[in-house]
Amino acid sequence: MVYAFLASVLIFAAVVMLHVQHSRVGDRLLQRSFEGLRFPAGTGTLRVDEITVVKRVTHEVSRHSDHAPLAAFWYCVGPGPNYYVAVAEYQRNGWRSGRYQWVVRPIDEERMRGALGGDPDALHAAFGDHVEGVLRA
Repeated sequence: MVYAFLASVLIFAAVVMLHVQHSRVGDRLLQRSFEGLRFPAGTGTLRVDEITVVKRVTHEVSRHSDHAPLAAFWYCVGPGPNYYVAVAEYQRNGWRSGRYQWVVRPIDEERMRGALGGDPDALHAAFGDHVEGVLRA
C-alpha cells in the first residue's frame, strides 16, 4: 500500500515536471518568433529592441485539436508613444510541429488603457507615473 502511494507520488511529480518543461519550451519559441517582428510607426517601422512589452496574455485554446493550441496577446509601447497589440497564433505544420504567426496592430491610447485596465503594473509601464487611481511610492 505504501509502495503504491509512493509510486503515485513519483508519477505525479514526473507529469508536473514534464508540463513545466513543455511550458518553458513553448515560452522560448514564442519569444524567439516575436524577436523578428516589425512595428509600424509614423517614421517607418520599429524593431523589437525599440519596443517595450508591458503585458503578456496567453490563452491555451486546446492541446489536442487541429486548431491553434495557443493564442497570445502582447501589449507593447514604442517611442512617440505608439501603442500596439501583437497577436500570436500557433499554426500547425503536421502532427507535432508548427510555428507562430504574428499580427501587429497599432491601437490608440484609449484602447491601450482599456486593455491594461485592472493591471496597475502594466498601466504604470505603459503610461508612467500619471496613472489615475494608482499610488506609487
